[in-house]
Amino acid sequence: MEQYFSIQWHITDTCGQRCKHCYIFSEDNSKPIVEMTWEQLQAVVETSEAMCKNLSHPHIAGERQSNHIPFFYITGGDPILHKDFWRLLELLKSKNIAFSLMGNPFYLRGEVCEKLYTAGCERYQMSLDGLTETHDTIHKNGSFAETLEKIPLINNAGIKSVIMTTVSGTNIHEIPALIDTVVKNHVDIFAFARYCPTSGLANQAFDKSTHIMPDEYQAFLDICWRKFETYKDSGTTFKEWAIPEGYEAKAIVLLGYPDGTAPTVKPRKEGRIIRIA
Repeated sequence: MEQYFSIQWHITDTCGQRCKHCYIFSEDNSKPIVEMTWEQLQAVVETSEAMCKNLSHPHIAGERQSNHIPFFYITGGDPILHKDFWRLLELLKSKNIAFSLMGNPFYLRGEVCEKLYTAGCERYQMSLDGLTETHDTIHKNGSFAETLEKIPLINNAGIKSVIMTTVSGTNIHEIPALIDTVVKNHVDIFAFARYCPTSGLANQAFDKSTHIMPDEYQAFLDICWRKFETYKDSGTTFKEWAIPEGYEAKAIVLLGYPDGTAPTVKPRKEGRIIRIA
């Protein structure tokens, strides 16, 4: 039995936005841009294949033995802005490795979406973090409208369109209306996750405005559930996390570092991590 091992892969910091909740620029909006080299990209693909092969070994898989294969959620920054982006997609296609993209709407055109589909892209995820004014304040002016404009291009190319919302105190009251909007615009998958405050000094004011009390979040979940029930036959799939049916919920996040020594890893609890040579 084959099962995907999901890997969220951050290949570049390069981006046309400076979103208020972005973890990359939480410390400094002017920080140097980090981007993985072609050699590093190749190494990650090779290492991920080897890891999945080792995970399929009987002494690790045990009774639930299966053939694991990578599934990359490629992100950034905006991954399409990486100088070797199309070269990377060619490499993945040559190895029959499935992938989805988590990016922005700004560089999508009909021909670009067709090219992404031909390269093997299964899903294209964009963000909507509230209605027009709230979303554009978090992202940039015009972002909300352009995101909605690009949904038909993605769908028409044969790629599943995904809208992801980061829920915070800033936008929680707008999410029910946002659900109406994504259904009206024929989004294939709508997902959300709760905002995790960063430690960056640049984000302290924003972080204070995002707090949600437990009872408020529970009430929000109840409203969302009723919305999901209302729209269950609409063609839009609703998930708190956009994990496709039949996929194993295993995931790691890969961040690109420049050549040199990687940051020191903090100690983890005993037995939480299995290291595979």
